[in-house]
Amino acid sequence: MKKLLSLAFILCLALALAACEGSGPKSALDAAAKALQAKDSQAFLALVDMKSYAAHEMVNLKQDHRLLNRLDSLGSMLGLGGELNELLDQILDLENRTTKTLNRTVSSGELVNMCTKAQTPDCPWVPEALAKAEVKSLSENEAVARVTTPANMTSWIALRKDGKDWKIVGKAVLEADAASFARDSQPLPKAKPGANPL
Repeated sequence: MKKLLSLAFILCLALALAACEGSGPKSALDAAAKALQAKDSQAFLALVDMKSYAAHEMVNLKQDHRLLNRLDSLGSMLGLGGELNELLDQILDLENRTTKTLNRTVSSGELVNMCTKAQTPDCPWVPEALAKAEVKSLSENEAVARVTTPANMTSWIALRKDGKDWKIVGKAVLEADAASFARDSQPLPKAKPGANPL
């Protein structure tokens, strides 16, 4: 009888942990892995907060390109600050371009193929790598995930809770950048009332 009760307790505990895992940040990564395997771009895009993701891609882009950093510095010197970021975002239309690119590359399988072979980090979109991702909770609503691809490249995914669901809000080479993205609930500067960036 004691063995039966012990087994029942262990089973209940396992089910509770599974339910918790199923609704936590890891659930978004598992769903992303399934969507990538199925080449289902709509399911994949539904897991991404595209406004935040695109804004954080702009941050990554500026870190990688000195010219954009100089433009940002120039904007600060001229007192434009966030308005220059808005102008750049409008010029590049990064959110729309990122959505179109992900839609095409997920549907075709190109994204998985590229990330599987990538010899540089910041390309975590490999189903088996996402399935094995190590999630670190930052708070009740924010988390990061360490993803290592078959090519042994490690990068980080930023996740944030949106209502009951977890969404991917960015990716980064470094954990600190991913954590910053996860905590950044308003990545785009708000326009001043009446301001026209063009």
